[in-house]
Amino acid sequence: MKGKENGLVDIYDALIEIYDDTTLTGSSGNASRVDAKDLAKAISSFKFLVSLVVWYDILFVINMTSKQLQAKEFNIRDVINQLGETKKFLVGRRSDADFEKTLVDAGELAEELDVPAFFEPDPICIRKKRKQFTYEADDEPIYNPKEKFKVNFYFAVIDTTIRLVEERFTLMQQISSVFGFLYDVYSLQNTTPKQIMEQCLTLEQALQHGESKDIDAFDL
Repeated sequence: MKGKENGLVDIYDALIEIYDDTTLTGSSGNASRVDAKDLAKAISSFKFLVSLVVWYDILFVINMTSKQLQAKEFNIRDVINQLGETKKFLVGRRSDADFEKTLVDAGELAEELDVPAFFEPDPICIRKKRKQFTYEADDEPIYNPKEKFKVNFYFAVIDTTIRLVEERFTLMQQISSVFGFLYDVYSLQNTTPKQIMEQCLTLEQALQHGESKDIDAFDL
């Protein structure tokens, strides 16, 4: 993922150009320059760059699956296979090794923007614990911004995405158990009449409400 390819460098340069434009005067002009400076600072922070890489990689894979779901020649078995591959990819990304690879990619973006590639610590306020005894030492919490980002953002985003993919995967499997044989009629040549009837009865029951039936398994 290159900053020039996704337009990030151009956006950053445009914001800096607005900030440096001294012809922007008055309250609105000064406000525009301040906003441009703040936005340029935000999109050039290493935390934002890492987030950008994470979402780019995830959405790239999700988009391929989404296209299959929206295709005119929709094949439920192919979609299930694609969802399985998507889940496999996401599970593979949920590792310390892949997190480090993400940092390398984000570091390349940082280099293009000429900004430091490290996580700036968030300001924290530590509440002092009241000592019961004079010999008790002060609490020294370990605060690592990189680890915090990995746990609170990187793993959290991937876990949420995996859960959503699993939900869709389960739904597609349920639909396939009822309608799946209709998407692969040619495979019925290798299916026994008894198995075909069982599938037709399952479809009939799924489309039945009380005594009302949309189809008749024996007609199928």
